[in-house]
Amino acid sequence: MYPETFIIKSLFVQNMIMLFSLGIVVFLLIRSLAKKKVKHTIVFSVWVLIVFWFFNSPFFGFSAVSISHGGIQLNYGILSFTKNTVLPLDSPWKIETSFSGIRKMKKLYFIRISDHKSMKVRGDKDFSLLQAIGRAIEDEIKS
Repeated sequence: MYPETFIIKSLFVQNMIMLFSLGIVVFLLIRSLAKKKVKHTIVFSVWVLIVFWFFNSPFFGFSAVSISHGGIQLNYGILSFTKNTVLPLDSPWKIETSFSGIRKMKKLYFIRISDHKSMKVRGDKDFSLLQAIGRAIEDEIKS
């Protein structure tokens, strides 16, 4: 059976944001190297590390899920090379709720599979997508 893939947030947009932010910092790093400004080179080197850290940190959830007999493949994006993983099908999953905004009035949903959290989404359409992911995991376990 072919893997069933669910896109929680646009992986293309997420990858573009990652590459754009890394590109700006690397451009500034190369420019400071060309101008031989040691302080700027050190600062932009640290910023390159910060960009990699952020996209591999717990603040960043996965955007795509592929479910097949081989397991549950989580895709965080192109720069999240340490977080992209494949989990066993029997990994526990749960849809959770959090609140956002200044007054914590916006209700957000995410799915937690084992210790991995997805990107947060809003609305009934996105909530039903998270439910479909859970149903697909259950269906794959049964088959």
